[in-house]
Amino acid sequence: MKNKILLSSVTLLSALMVAACGNGEKKTAEPAAAPTTEVAKETTAAPTTTTQTTTAKTTTPGTSSETKKVSLEDTKRVGKDNIGYVNVPKDWVVFKASNNPDNFYYSSPDQYNIMYLESYSKDKVKLNDGETFGAELIANRLLNGVKNDKEQTSVQGVKADFAGEKAYLIKATFSDGKTMFEWILQKGDIVYVVSIEGTEDMVKSLRPVFEQSWGLNAKTPGQ
Repeated sequence: MKNKILLSSVTLLSALMVAACGNGEKKTAEPAAAPTTEVAKETTAAPTTTTQTTTAKTTTPGTSSETKKVSLEDTKRVGKDNIGYVNVPKDWVVFKASNNPDNFYYSSPDQYNIMYLESYSKDKVKLNDGETFGAELIANRLLNGVKNDKEQTSVQGVKADFAGEKAYLIKATFSDGKTMFEWILQKGDIVYVVSIEGTEDMVKSLRPVFEQSWGLNAKTPGQ
């Protein structure tokens, strides 16, 4: 069973080193589209567990801001200072990819569900004439890469709230039944990528945990 995150992370830097091109270039700007009703509803999805909680305000277009509580019971905080931290289920373990051992992965015990953290500074990304480094540029290139994957069965790029920041979200499904969500956001001069891939139920249940726990603080979720 191939992990799309593993495959994409191996070639991620090379993908970022070349600009999106061809007739599909306008389509790769989809992450810049206005948030849809579907995204707004998913962003405020309720968590599946209830005990230790963190709170974050989420805003749905056309409604007032409201607070949703996400349980962090049975989770642990993982990450690094340069790529950020996020909470994952306690039984998840470090995953080492033999072809890219330095990348940061965590997976479920059966290795079917996997998450990936990365960050990019301007000096890591080659810019073509007229391009500006930022989250939108990287989101467009990543979206273009997913669209070119022969095994993807659906892909959508939208705007979404993530950890109190405006982000771009790539949502994709693949012929092996897996679902992948990939957030791209910028803080200061650094663009961060947060990816999760696995069963649809796992991805959707962890989405609010990721959205409200990711941050640059090793101890405090959401900060």
